[in-house]
Amino acid sequence: MPKKCIASRHKIVFSLICACVKSLLVIGIKEVNACIAQWIGKREKQEDSYSVKSYPDGVLAIVCDGMGGHHYGALAARTAVRAFVEHFESTEGKLSITSRLRQALDAANTAVGKEFAKCDSYGGSTLVAAYIASGLLWWVSVGDSPLMLWRHRKLLRLNQDHSLRAIYMEYVKAGAFTYQEAMQQGHRLRSAVTGEPFSMVDAPLTPQPLLPGDRIIIASDGVDSLLLPAVLPEAVESMLDDRSERPLATRIVEACIQLGEATADNTTVITMDWPN
Repeated sequence: MPKKCIASRHKIVFSLICACVKSLLVIGIKEVNACIAQWIGKREKQEDSYSVKSYPDGVLAIVCDGMGGHHYGALAARTAVRAFVEHFESTEGKLSITSRLRQALDAANTAVGKEFAKCDSYGGSTLVAAYIASGLLWWVSVGDSPLMLWRHRKLLRLNQDHSLRAIYMEYVKAGAFTYQEAMQQGHRLRSAVTGEPFSMVDAPLTPQPLLPGDRIIIASDGVDSLLLPAVLPEAVESMLDDRSERPLATRIVEACIQLGEATADNTTVITMDWPN
């Protein structure tokens, strides 16, 4: 579990179940509150990797989910996070945010390819990265790790799903599949960070404006059963709307644990709150 995900001036608290971080970054007169929580699930090893970094003008958050069933998934995720952050930082002041995110994704993909070429093996990872500055949200993503927005008691997925589930949902509309069947059977990815050329990338040219009270959730697919059901339970809605001091990311991971799923996946959650 990485322990240098945020600049040293931030308070970092670790527990046996989760890594929880509360970070305050002043942007003008605004503050972005960020929290991280992570759980290994029912897997033998943790293949998720993450980072949250603060800069004078904004906050960068990234989650990579090493692809299960592939050799060295954890290595792919760690390599992707490290290369992405390094390249993003190297282009500060030189490019637009959209271009910086897109080029950082390419750098992460190249780094993963080189890493596995050295060991003559193959692995891969999803990647979702978001940058918040001046009341705007930019992102880039590959794979199925979700980027979600909680606004006015509605949970919206912002980024594209590059798994087969997006295709299976058309069968749901036609009545051939249930929503649950599509979610369970569609985990195979159509695009991922593997060192090979991307078949799909989600990198909008226009950022998403943020409204007072917006909550951003970046996660690996360990949260799918909790946050992406056909209908969001009222208890989950209440949890997402709760503005108490207890970190939201921690509560989301604890709720995933309470589901008691025998095959629970690695779970990583980063939440970022835009103030009222």
